[in-house]
Amino acid sequence: MKIIDFHTHIFPDSLAERALNTLKSHSPEAKSYTDGTLAGLKKSMKQAGVSRAVLLPIATKPSQVATINKTCRDLMAPDTIPFGTLHPGADTFINDIAMLASSGVKGIKFHPEYQDFYIGEPLYFPIYEALQSSGLIVVFHAGKDPGPFTCDHALPPAFKEIHRNFPHLKIVAAHMGGWRVWSDVEKYMLDLPIFFDASAIREWMEPKEFVRLTRKHGTDRILFGSDSPWFDQGADIRWIESTDLTSSEKEKIFHKNAEALLGE
Repeated sequence: MKIIDFHTHIFPDSLAERALNTLKSHSPEAKSYTDGTLAGLKKSMKQAGVSRAVLLPIATKPSQVATINKTCRDLMAPDTIPFGTLHPGADTFINDIAMLASSGVKGIKFHPEYQDFYIGEPLYFPIYEALQSSGLIVVFHAGKDPGPFTCDHALPPAFKEIHRNFPHLKIVAAHMGGWRVWSDVEKYMLDLPIFFDASAIREWMEPKEFVRLTRKHGTDRILFGSDSPWFDQGADIRWIESTDLTSSEKEKIFHKNAEALLGE
């Protein structure tokens, strides 16, 4: 079966080791299953049977946006789909979005904990308006985070507010709508026409609960994701394969929903 991993991360070869060590220092329980490089990801993909991977960069400072986004074209390949980045503190977002869209980039990634912003604040609505107009996909880290953060920057009520104001914004709320806040995901988000990715949930969610939430939200709105290098792509694939989802439901999650969202 074709598999698209909608949630992966890589770092430049010269920075990968240092980046992994820094991020692990924020969360002592964190493990890495690749060396953080593009080559390491591709090795993992081959071993796990992943056909394509969406690469999700994060600019933790406004000054990093242009440099990261310039690499997108270089990373475009049959097996990799590089997304761009924006920083909510940068006033260049109009030009940044236009450049990404004209380059054929499919979307961008926000990590509200690392970027220190509350996603539901009206201050950021002009960015969402521009993204909605561009048609770019917006992947948000959602819910808590194992790092040293307040873990309240991207909670389910805020996603409901964003969707109310920007009903055509293409949103992917990572980690099944909100990492380790799944009761609130069910309360606030299951009626919203946005996508969830299934990354970083295997160790915290029972398979039956995943199946229940998936079917309640809609199997057309769930994307496979691993959060590599922090999680083992192969183990995450096997976990979903072991659930009671039907073959057609798994096919949607593993690739068909991603293809529809990417417009392929």
